[in-house]
Amino acid sequence: MTRKADTITVRDIEERPVSQASHWTRENATRIRPTATNTFPPFDTGKIKALMPGYHVWDNWFVLDEEGNVADIYGYTVLFALVRPVDDEESAHAKIAYFYSVDGVHYIPGGFVFRESLFSDVQEWSGSTILRNDGRLQTFYTVAMGVELSSGWQTHQRFATAIQTIAVTESGMSLADPMYHALLAEPDGLYYQTIWESDAGESRAPTKHSLALGDDQTNNLCFRDPSFFKDPKTGKTFLLFEANTGSLLDAEGSVKQKYIGSEDFDVEYVPTPDDLKANGCIGMAEFTNDEYTFVNLMPPVLTTNLVTDEIERIKLMVYDNHYYLFCVCHGNKMTIPDEDLINRDFLLGFRSKDMLGQYEPLNKTGVVIQQKSLGNRYDGQSENGQYIYSWLVLPDLSVVSYANFSTASDWTLQSVKTAGPSVQLEIDGLETRITDLYYNVLPATVVEPPLVFPTIA
Repeated sequence: MTRKADTITVRDIEERPVSQASHWTRENATRIRPTATNTFPPFDTGKIKALMPGYHVWDNWFVLDEEGNVADIYGYTVLFALVRPVDDEESAHAKIAYFYSVDGVHYIPGGFVFRESLFSDVQEWSGSTILRNDGRLQTFYTVAMGVELSSGWQTHQRFATAIQTIAVTESGMSLADPMYHALLAEPDGLYYQTIWESDAGESRAPTKHSLALGDDQTNNLCFRDPSFFKDPKTGKTFLLFEANTGSLLDAEGSVKQKYIGSEDFDVEYVPTPDDLKANGCIGMAEFTNDEYTFVNLMPPVLTTNLVTDEIERIKLMVYDNHYYLFCVCHGNKMTIPDEDLINRDFLLGFRSKDMLGQYEPLNKTGVVIQQKSLGNRYDGQSENGQYIYSWLVLPDLSVVSYANFSTASDWTLQSVKTAGPSVQLEIDGLETRITDLYYNVLPATVVEPPLVFPTIA
C-alpha cells in the first residue's frame, strides 16, 4: 500500500545505515485507554509531607548497588532528589540533595550533594547514583545551562559524573567533596541531536501555535536523565538516557511506516510541522573504563518519531529473564490530536528478550501507569492536589514518584513538591497491573494529626 506520508521527507542522507531501534508509534499512542489496572489510585494527601523545609523536592532516585538493588550504606537507605527553593518558580537554582533513612521509610535531609556546582550558572538535573564495589558513591547526572538561540530559548544539556566518599558518624551521614567531578558525555550530532541541530530544525519549521496543526510545541531538546545499568548476562556497563535522534539514524523530519504503525492505521495521515520535529529517543552509551568516567555513544534503543520529543526518566532492568525498559512522558507534549491526552501523564514500558533486541510495548500500547488531571492544558496539572509524576521503577517492582502538593504542619494543602506515594506493580510477561499503594518516603519528623482531620477536596 502506498501512503501519502511515505512520500514526505525533510532530510536525505546517502548510504544511511539501517536503524535497529524499536519505536513507540502513533498507533500505540492513539490506542491509549485508561483502565482500572493502569490508573494511579487516589491517595491520602494528609500523608504527603515536605521532605526538605523551604524546598520543592521532585525527581528522586534511590542509591543502588552496581547490580541494581537498593544499596545498604552502613545501615542507611539513601535517596537523591532534585530540589529548589519554594520561591524559585523556574527551577533556575535546581540542585541535587540527598536524604538518608534508618528504617527505609523516614528520611533525614543530608544537604546538597555538591557544595559547589561543576560550572557557574548551571542547573543540576536528574540522573542516577550507585554504591560502587569499592565503597564510594558515583552519581551520573545532567548539567543544564540556558542558551538563547536564533529560534528561541533552549537548555544545553550534558552528562557529568562525580565520585564521593561517605562518612557515617553518630550524628548521621555526610558526603565528602567529590574526588572526581567532570563532564561525561554530550550529544554527538550523529546518534543524538545537538542544541544547534535542534535550533536549526525549529528555524526551518517554526511552531504553528495551533492545536489543529499539531501539539503546539517548539523543538524540545533532550539529553538528560542518565541511568546506570550493568547487564547481568555479560557484566558490561552502560548508561541509558533520554535524548533526541541525531542526523544518522531516525533523524528529525524522517517519515517512515514504522513510526506510524500498522499498514492499515490512519492511511491518510500527513505529518504536520510539529509532528516532523518530534524525535524523542532512549539512548545508550557503554562505559569504556573501570572507573565509569568514559563512555562510547551507541545508537538509540527506542525512538518516538512523529509522536513526542520527550520521554524521560529511563530505567532498564532484567526481570523474568527479559529486559524491561521504562520511561515517562506527558500527553501535553505529544503530537496526537486527541483531547483525552491533554493533562494525561504516563509511565511507559517495553520488553525484549535481548538488551539490544526489539522492544515490544507492554499492555499493547506501552502504558503501565497513567493519571489524568482535569482542567485546561497544564493548568489542570498545577491545580490537581492528587498530581503525581516522574515514576521510576525499582527492582522489586515498586514505583516511586513525586507529588505536586504536600500537607503543611497546620494540615492545609500546600503547593510544595515532595516525594509522592509509591505503587506496586505486578508483571506477567507483556501485561502489568497496579496492585497496591503505600507511603514509604516520608520526613523523619512527623507531627501527629489533629483529632478532627479536615477534608481536603
